[in-house]
Amino acid sequence: MNPLVDIAQKTCYRLAITNYCGEGGDGMEEYFELLQRSPLFESVDAEGMRHILHCLEAYVSMGGKGEIINHYGDRIVWAGIVLEGKVALIAPGSDGEESSIRLAVPPESFGCSHSCLQNQPSQVTVVARKRTKILFLKLSKLLRREAMGCRYASLVTANLLKQTAAANLAQGRRIHVMSQKSIRDKLLLFLEQSRQEEADTLSAMNRQELADYLGTERSALSREMARMKKEGLIDYCRNEIKILSEN
Repeated sequence: MNPLVDIAQKTCYRLAITNYCGEGGDGMEEYFELLQRSPLFESVDAEGMRHILHCLEAYVSMGGKGEIINHYGDRIVWAGIVLEGKVALIAPGSDGEESSIRLAVPPESFGCSHSCLQNQPSQVTVVARKRTKILFLKLSKLLRREAMGCRYASLVTANLLKQTAAANLAQGRRIHVMSQKSIRDKLLLFLEQSRQEEADTLSAMNRQELADYLGTERSALSREMARMKKEGLIDYCRNEIKILSEN
C-alpha cells in the first residue's frame, strides 16, 4: 500500500449525517444567511438558494474534533462548506509527518475542484479541528447540459470560477512566503500579505497552524517571534500578531 494512504487512513471516523435537503431546499433555511456570505453563493437570493441546494443534492453532516471528513487518496464527489467550527487541510508526508495546507472556517469551502472533476484522488486529508458542521454539495451537477439554462446554476458557476481564481492567487502568495529563506522573512511577508488583504486568516490560526503554514517547527517559530518582539519588529498576544516596524 502507498505509505501516504496508509498514514491518512489510520483514523477512519466519518461525520454523521444530520440533515438532507428536501424538495425546494426544505430544511436548509437556517443556513441561508451564512451561505449568502460564502463566495460560492454571492448574489443568490433565498429563492435561488432553495433551488440550487436541492439541485446540488445538499446535505449537512457534523462531527467532533479530530474526525476525518476526507482521507488522502479518497475519490472526491462532494465539495464542503464549513457552517460551524474549523477544518484543516493536511498533506501527509512519506516520513509520517503532516503539513497543514490551509484552514477553512465559516463560510469557507473545500474540495470544489475535485467535486467538479469527480473521481480525482484527494491530495489532502481534511480534519475537523473542533466540533464542526459541514454542508456538502455535488458541484459536478453545475457542468451538466441541463444546468446551462438555469440562471441560478449559471450564477453559482460564475461564482465558482471567481473563487477558483482567488484560490490560485492564494496559492501563489503561499509559494512566495515559502520561497523566503528565513523564518523571520517568511513571517514578515505573511503578515504584510494579511495586512494588505485585510484578511482574517491569521486570527483563525493558532501557533502550530501558523508554523505549519510557514513550513517550520513551532518551537523555532516561537523563538524567532520572541526575538522579533524584543527588537520591536512585531507585537503579539495569543493569535493576534502585528508589525510594529517596516525595517
